[in-house]
Amino acid sequence: MNFESMTLLSQKVEGVLGTVRALREENAKLKQQLESVVAQAEDQKNLLEAANAKIADCEAALNARANQAAAQDDALNEKNNAIEALNGQINEKNGIIDALNAQMDEKNGIIDALNAQIAEKDNVIESLNGQIAEKNGALDSENAQINEKNNIIDSLNGQIAEKNNVIDSLNGQMNEKNGIIDTLNGQMDEKNGIIDALNGQMNEKNGIIDALNGQMNEKNGIIDALNGQMGEKNGIIDALNGQMGEKNGIIDALNGQMNEKNGIIDALNGQIAEKNGIIDALNDQMNEKNNIIDCLNGQIAEKNDVIDNLNVQVQSQGTEIAEAQSKFQQLLSTIETELGTEININEPAAEQAEAPVEQTSEPAEAPAEQPAVQPAAQPPQNDDTPDLFASNGGSQPGFFG
Repeated sequence: MNFESMTLLSQKVEGVLGTVRALREENAKLKQQLESVVAQAEDQKNLLEAANAKIADCEAALNARANQAAAQDDALNEKNNAIEALNGQINEKNGIIDALNAQMDEKNGIIDALNAQIAEKDNVIESLNGQIAEKNGALDSENAQINEKNNIIDSLNGQIAEKNNVIDSLNGQMNEKNGIIDTLNGQMDEKNGIIDALNGQMNEKNGIIDALNGQMNEKNGIIDALNGQMGEKNGIIDALNGQMGEKNGIIDALNGQMNEKNGIIDALNGQIAEKNGIIDALNDQMNEKNNIIDCLNGQIAEKNDVIDNLNVQVQSQGTEIAEAQSKFQQLLSTIETELGTEININEPAAEQAEAPVEQTSEPAEAPAEQPAVQPAAQPPQNDDTPDLFASNGGSQPGFFG
């Protein structure tokens, strides 16, 4: 036997062993399935035994019912006792009616108190509306100051184009970052798809559980059929109970009185329910008024926030203007130092812009419009310093920095 034959034989043996292993695995699966079926059959057997036990209980109950026929005399005595008990209950119902009337009076008091509270809430709402009107007035004043400051800032915005180029560059970087964020959001969508698949598996498991519950309902149907047989047996007992009709007539008459009392109680309960409805409606109005008050308080808080923000803007703009003018004064001082003369900045900006032309053409006739050489003096440092860049479109805050 050569090497190839040995190899072929070895492969065949390996194939046979693989088949044996597969058959063993299949045999194990079949055993597991058989055990499961046996277990299910055992469960069904237990349920059947339980049903048979219930049938036996029903038969025992029927026998017990047959024995009850001999105890009818005792039942008649019990009916007499029941009549006396019903008379006691009628007296108890009368007490309940009196208590319900007292509750009606209490509910009316609650309604009056809630109406008074609603009137108070209306007054609070009117007061809050007045406060909002005041806040709106404050906002108008703050907006006027903002407009004034914006006019000053607008005069300094002529050279903002350079800053806008820097902003455009930063926006390009932001767009790159947004692309990375979009990629991450795509990964999140994939994860959500996996979660949805797992939820689908959970739904399949729930379907299996529902099927098992259906089998249990079938078993309950068998038990219901047995209970139907019990109902038939009870019909026989009801025929025997016909002899107790006379006593039942007396009980029915007393029950009629009980029903009358119950009718009175139901009417009073209806009135109480009506009063409760009025109280609920008033509580709803109270809640609505409270919501209006909360909304107005929220508006007042928003107005306060807006006013605070406007105040911050006014202060910030004033600071920026002061800083720009201070830097301008520093630059002006440097220029004056280099020129060896002092530049007069007390004229309006428009006249400053026209001054060089007029100085050239009419130096003798417009002495007030040409720069005057004066003794060195400290330039003004207050907020009244004119903006010399106004004729050139203004300067942006932070331009000198």
